[in-house]
Amino acid sequence: MVRKKILSLILTVGVVGGMSAYAINYHTSAIQNIKVMAYKPSAQTNENGYQIDKYQKIESTAWINDNEVLTLTKKGEFKNPDSTIPIRYCSIYNLNTKISKDFKDVNIAELMGVSPDKKYVLYSEARTIPKIGSAEWKKTLDSGDLLHKNVKLLNLSTGEITNINTEKLNSDAQFIWVSNTKILANYFDKWEIIDTTGKIYANGSYNADKFDSAWISGVDDIKDLGTSVEGKFFYTQDKNGKEGVKLCTVDVRTKDIKTIFSNKYSRTADKKGKTIIIDHFDNNGGQSSDGVFLNRTFGTIIMDESGKQLQDIKLPKGKCYTTSVLSPDGSKVAYVEFADQIGTTQGVTPDPSIKIIDVKTGAIKEIVNSSTLKDKGAKIVYNIFKSIDKNGKEVEKKVPVRVDISNICWDSTSSAFSFTYGDSLAGNSQINTYIVSLDK
Repeated sequence: MVRKKILSLILTVGVVGGMSAYAINYHTSAIQNIKVMAYKPSAQTNENGYQIDKYQKIESTAWINDNEVLTLTKKGEFKNPDSTIPIRYCSIYNLNTKISKDFKDVNIAELMGVSPDKKYVLYSEARTIPKIGSAEWKKTLDSGDLLHKNVKLLNLSTGEITNINTEKLNSDAQFIWVSNTKILANYFDKWEIIDTTGKIYANGSYNADKFDSAWISGVDDIKDLGTSVEGKFFYTQDKNGKEGVKLCTVDVRTKDIKTIFSNKYSRTADKKGKTIIIDHFDNNGGQSSDGVFLNRTFGTIIMDESGKQLQDIKLPKGKCYTTSVLSPDGSKVAYVEFADQIGTTQGVTPDPSIKIIDVKTGAIKEIVNSSTLKDKGAKIVYNIFKSIDKNGKEVEKKVPVRVDISNICWDSTSSAFSFTYGDSLAGNSQINTYIVSLDK
């Protein structure tokens, strides 16, 4: 369906077209059909406030513009002696024409993002990892090659691929676009702002103890002045061996570090505009003999850029969440909510759903549950796990590969977001993209 920004659209339950709902683990549920109608301004309230468009067999990961998304497609596997890594290429997919422009020369093991002007894709190729414990493995570990990934730059206009000069031990580093030509490289104990050739414009450390690590939370306050950079970025820092994080800012010019929030029961954060969200949990007592907090509950703290708390969102007991993503204007949070497995022995069906938090009011709205996203007749893919039983005999266990919701990406106007159901990295056979258009 063509997405038109000048129109608002409503979603109503009807009897024409749409998605059929099937529960995730072999159980079928009632059929729910979706009818999309053009919204006509009236005194009536738009009850649902969104529409969903489905795009089959594409895995979207970023917006290029209002009508195009960046997609990933598996092209093969990179095989090491002890591991297999899916290799993918990227494409620009037009949502209206359903035609894609493919870049099949790239070999993407990790996608790191698209530049703000949508001209470049940052990614890394798979690393060669010799058999663990072998002489070759020890040699590459000592040299640093084992812990180094090749960071590449793809020009979406020309298809040209170039190398990015990064530090040697970068296997777990973050690389985040801060402008059309500058990238923040986070090495967890130190940071650099580089350009697409690897030239360094600013750098510093987090003044942390050994084995502490920092994770970038927001970079939209950094200003690219061409030959220099100024401003600040936000990050969370954990203390090695301890729960909780502190949320800090660092001035890229003066290197001044300020702590604006600290909590024993918080984790990663996201900052867009003047809004910050940070993962949060409460143990609520009830610790088991093996140290598990059976009554742990989860939620999100919403604050302004100074660290002042605006909302404390608490999920019901038995619910977890992941992938909380702020809209670019900081007005909404999209996240995946699912059943947790705390204290269970048989396992719990995660049954994930996508929900949206209104930052101003704290109100939560469910957009879609995964039980309505499973394709009829979709092939079930299994992983085989081998283990040794009590008699010393090797046994195999066949476990279905879970299909999850991922790749939540807001468009530039904060009025629509995309997500995928299925993941080529996980080995899912069903992969579809959904575009959620919100009523303004």
